[in-house]
Amino acid sequence: MRRLIKDVRARLAEVVIPAPFSVEAFRAQLARDRGRPLYLHVLPTPLGEGEPCGMWLSLADSDHVFHARGTSPMHELNIILHEIGHLLCDHVGYGPDGGPASLFPLLDPAVVRRVLMRTRYSTPEEEAAELMAALILERVGWPRPGSGRSGRTGELHDLL
Repeated sequence: MRRLIKDVRARLAEVVIPAPFSVEAFRAQLARDRGRPLYLHVLPTPLGEGEPCGMWLSLADSDHVFHARGTSPMHELNIILHEIGHLLCDHVGYGPDGGPASLFPLLDPAVVRRVLMRTRYSTPEEEAAELMAALILERVGWPRPGSGRSGRTGELHDLL
């Protein structure tokens, strides 16, 4: 786990995070820095049990992050940052010949480079992506999703 934390922190140290932070500004900054478009999309269907709430699709010339709708703004942000975490960690998901690539029947399979979807956090890649999201939130001064503490309450809790 220490190695994972060290690796994720090293990758994050190379990332420019705009201040003030917004998802759109961060998306645009990453696209500029990486020299390829990065698009954000809402998943077309509502969340269902066992279905992915986020996905990163890497095409030959662009990256696409899909996120769930019908969740809290903080959860939505965490999903987006988690998927961006996969991108920043350069994770390899399903190839163009299998798995979730079949969700995109209109795309030429040769064009789909990687598809990463998350429904649980049981692999080192998922843990790294979740850690990346948490560290980005920490860097911009936002509370962890689900902490129930924000603003002054969160600051006071951190002092205890």
